[in-house]
Amino acid sequence: MNRIKLLASSLIIVTVIGGSTYYLMDWRAENTPLSGENYSAEELNEGGDADIGELSLSEAQKRINYLILDVRDTVNLNHRFQNLKLEITSVENAKTEEQKELRYDPLFVPLPTEEVKQALAQLKSSLTFQQLYFDNQSGIRLNVEPLQEVFKRAATPEQYVQEHYQVKTLYWRDGTQLPINDVGIPITPTEDLSQDSTEVELKFNKPLEHVDLAVTYQSYPGFKKIVLDKDHSKVTFGGGEYYQLTALGGSEASLMLATPKGTTYVIQGMSHDGKALYNNGSNSNSVISPPQIANLRTYYAELLRIRRNFTEFKTPRALQEHLTMFTKNLSPIPETLAYSSASYRFDATPASVVIYVLQAPQKQTVELQMANAESTQERYIAFDNKTDNSGFIDKNGLWVVAPRFERIDYTEVPGVYRMVVGYINDGDHDGWRQSITKYFTFASGTNTLKQLPFDGIEQQINDSMIVVQQHTNGPYGVYDLKKQQIVVPMQYVNPKVVGTLFIARPGTKTYRIDSNYGIWSLSGKELLAPRYESISASDGFIYTTSTDELQRDVYDLSLNKINPPGFTALGKFANDQPLLVQNRKSHKYAFIDTQGKALAISLPYDEVQSFSNGMAVIKKGELYGAIDLAGKVRVPPTYKTLHSFQKNLAAAEIEGGEGMELTDEGRVVESKLDYGLVLIDKDNVVVKKLGRLRSYAIGSDSNEASYQVWDAEEENRVNVFDADGKQTGSYVPNEN
Repeated sequence: MNRIKLLASSLIIVTVIGGSTYYLMDWRAENTPLSGENYSAEELNEGGDADIGELSLSEAQKRINYLILDVRDTVNLNHRFQNLKLEITSVENAKTEEQKELRYDPLFVPLPTEEVKQALAQLKSSLTFQQLYFDNQSGIRLNVEPLQEVFKRAATPEQYVQEHYQVKTLYWRDGTQLPINDVGIPITPTEDLSQDSTEVELKFNKPLEHVDLAVTYQSYPGFKKIVLDKDHSKVTFGGGEYYQLTALGGSEASLMLATPKGTTYVIQGMSHDGKALYNNGSNSNSVISPPQIANLRTYYAELLRIRRNFTEFKTPRALQEHLTMFTKNLSPIPETLAYSSASYRFDATPASVVIYVLQAPQKQTVELQMANAESTQERYIAFDNKTDNSGFIDKNGLWVVAPRFERIDYTEVPGVYRMVVGYINDGDHDGWRQSITKYFTFASGTNTLKQLPFDGIEQQINDSMIVVQQHTNGPYGVYDLKKQQIVVPMQYVNPKVVGTLFIARPGTKTYRIDSNYGIWSLSGKELLAPRYESISASDGFIYTTSTDELQRDVYDLSLNKINPPGFTALGKFANDQPLLVQNRKSHKYAFIDTQGKALAISLPYDEVQSFSNGMAVIKKGELYGAIDLAGKVRVPPTYKTLHSFQKNLAAAEIEGGEGMELTDEGRVVESKLDYGLVLIDKDNVVVKKLGRLRSYAIGSDSNEASYQVWDAEEENRVNVFDADGKQTGSYVPNEN
């Protein structure tokens, strides 16, 4: 008999037994495989017990034989599942897993109901909607993206999020309020305006202040977190609930689960350093529950009894009636658990498997308020349905500028509007036209529009001033909105405003480099003549570089020069650390404070670098070391190279010699150092040996360094480490 066919038909048997789960005995005590007589193919009649009454008596006996074998195989297969032991495939020596750069999934962070409510409460004061105005009505569009982000976090990674929004009451800026059903316009005659909608049309076009709405969503009240690994392969709870890791290896993890019905779960394979390995797919199957197995065992026992006493049944119909009565007389047992087997494939074999079991989701409703995203204004852009043009209405919804513009847009600058005033035909007769847009504002105290003398807005400086561009690729200047005039002429390029300083180059074309940088006030007065190769700003200071790039000066925002005469700045003020300067003639180094005063730090070195995280690299001869903010030598100059200190450590390269090393027991001892790139702390203790350097990326005053070193054991493999020596990746370079 074909075994596959037997196992498939066993599912039919379970269904036939009643569609519900029944029991006759304590199933927890029955955990042994079944054994018994086997039958040849000639002694079998394949099928279930539903049509056994239609067979001849001899064929009915063969059907009983078939059912005996089928139920026995089903019970024994389940027995093997229930008694699986954790199987671990070792990859340390065989290296059967593919070597590749690993990918990772975002870590799942549970967000149960109470935390969802807290997240929504934090959003209450920032929720907004947009209101669009027409000639005799308006529409609102709810900005639900912040809410959707919360609901997305509260769902499982693969769950479709579906929340419902219901506008309840509207409040206008004139103090009136009405329920949605009194002012909303139904899209269809039968539409219920209280139903879900993020867009609503209204009968009035006057501006709203805020709206009340109800949001309905699903969330789970609580969760369990289960961690399984090779040393802890099974976790059990009361009522038969369990989670078992049955296989681990070959980038896969297999599980047997008995989870409470109604719950959902999220499974992630974790790397040794706590990252979620990329999930390459999974498959899962429902398995027969212990109560169902108990029913099958009872059913099996009855089948054996029928086989032994088959002569009791005079007709096949009598046999079928007996089997039907037998199953009906069984007492039902409620199913509280769902049983399943699952297999997950990852980018690598996980060190552990984390299971989040989420309680059954429940319907929640929150009452929220959304404010009009547009602040109170004297006028509002409105669209006229009759002419398909736009104009302006006042707070009462009355036209103050007739709808004569094809399009009007708000800009980021309050009181300034972008309008389409015409088109340029491209001459290709293909129907395409290029729109001509201009900026407008209202003349002070009137409803008269005034066209502004520029084609682009680069930057808003404050409430009244903006950096503007005359035309595309043209020069920049500064426009004063209150005075409604240009205050810095549009005759500069590459502008940047820092405080009250306008940094730029004189010029009329952005793509030409034929002038130097200077600084002007916001009224157009020249403060530093345009004679610099570059001017930059950082943390309240201005840095200038001469055209020959030999002199670098530093100023405060009042343009008081800070570096002493004869000295050039070699770095920047950062994180309350002094600035490195060098005498142009003697080439001696010094550190100065923000007032330009030299600090009492002796620097008898061939090279000094700027401070980074409280340490400055020094060079004596051909070797490097480091000093602290007091000038004390904390790292003697013994290294071939020494990179900028990160928050705690710095990378150094050693060719050989003696130094201090941290042992596994935590003791600092003298040691022969002969191992490429190492990480040292600020007391010159070797904290970690990395290996032969391939490449690096290091910044000053940060902790974002990344080091790539060759693997000491596997040829062509590169390991990646962060600033603290923690491995963050591994890959084989593509030489192509």
